[in-house]
Amino acid sequence: MFTIDKQTLSDLNAIDHRDFSLCNFFDNTSTLGGRSLLYSYFINPLKDIKEIQDRNEAIEYLSNVMDNYPFDKYMFQDLEKYLSLGVETDSANLLRYFSEKLSFNFWSAENQMERVLIKRSIAEIAMLITYLTELLNKAVEQEKPIGRLTEMLKSLNELTSDFNLSELKVIASKKISPALILKYDYKFRNLNNHNIKKIFTLIYELDIYQGIAKSMTKNHLIFPTFHNKTDLDHMLVIKGAYNLFLNKPIKNDIIISQEKNTWFLTGANMTGKSTLLKTLGACIYLAHLGLPVPAEKMDTLFFDGLLTTINLGDDLSSGHSHFYNEVLRVKKAAELLASKKRMIILLDELFKGTNYDDAYHATLTLVERCEELNNSIFLISSHITELSTKLNKNHVELKHLETLINEESHITFTYRLIPGISTEKLGMRLLEREKVFELFKSIPSQRS
Repeated sequence: MFTIDKQTLSDLNAIDHRDFSLCNFFDNTSTLGGRSLLYSYFINPLKDIKEIQDRNEAIEYLSNVMDNYPFDKYMFQDLEKYLSLGVETDSANLLRYFSEKLSFNFWSAENQMERVLIKRSIAEIAMLITYLTELLNKAVEQEKPIGRLTEMLKSLNELTSDFNLSELKVIASKKISPALILKYDYKFRNLNNHNIKKIFTLIYELDIYQGIAKSMTKNHLIFPTFHNKTDLDHMLVIKGAYNLFLNKPIKNDIIISQEKNTWFLTGANMTGKSTLLKTLGACIYLAHLGLPVPAEKMDTLFFDGLLTTINLGDDLSSGHSHFYNEVLRVKKAAELLASKKRMIILLDELFKGTNYDDAYHATLTLVERCEELNNSIFLISSHITELSTKLNKNHVELKHLETLINEESHITFTYRLIPGISTEKLGMRLLEREKVFELFKSIPSQRS
């Protein structure tokens, strides 16, 4: 199982109930059950490459199928209400059920509301089963991989083995005789109540996939390819990675080899280091959910987990300072690595909660330890550019976000990832450009 924790989910804006979250980005569901199930996907990454490929193939197939899905949240609210009317356990068989309904004046005026609900509900359930059966059978007949849809059809066939498909088609057309109403009310609500709810779950899953397919097509997302071969040079290749939530994102290539699996990332504030780490984290996370990623191409090892420290703060409830929280995050990373998990670790401006000398030695020691662990990937961003002279260039890749400065001290952030160490010192330039100290000088002295 792919390991991910609350801090990492927060850093990636994965499941926040805000517009700019990964979950909301892919939420084009039509049903409340689909939305709830989608949320569970985002906190339960898939456990192996086969499950990922099965989900990929199902979404890929649906992205090429133009269809009007005949369900919405209001329909399922009514159907859940129908199924909750109760199981009439005294009815030992269909004949007994018929006689009981007649004895209780089921066709009388006072029972009209219940009768309308039952008639409409069994027609809708019959329509949903018919639709789902036809869609999945059509998918299976295609000469292309459809992944999870194959298993969905097998489950559906098992769940509907007690039903006559020809009768369901008649019921779906709403040409329902009193005998069929009672027969399938008994079957749906009494004999197969639990199975009908499982069929609803299959429909929620389809609802999710078709919604993800819409996002994939609209935003030109791609599915990654996975491998488990540790002898390959490249552990991770992402061409044209970009952030989903930027209007005009800059695309960057991220290519990490096993020989240089530790990156030391530098750049001044506002150059885009945090955004780059979030972009990489999102690509890895979405890939392990079996979802499409914002890139032109991606090939990756299957990893056991992702741990980030990007938006870490103080923990007032526990009395922990920012620095102590950083210590705990690094400790957690070490524990995961010690358990032989193949991890991706993204650490943004680590140890900024302590003084410069402490941060220098702590960052240097951490990088030196990470470079010895070639089974995982480490991206560590820092303002301490002086460290670059101490790092082992055979195993540590130096990268930075480009900044252009002209003779008039005009600063341009390109957000492009390039080799080397950032040498720009922008703090004083920005203060001078904004005439901050000149404003202070213009204030009359208040000392007598």
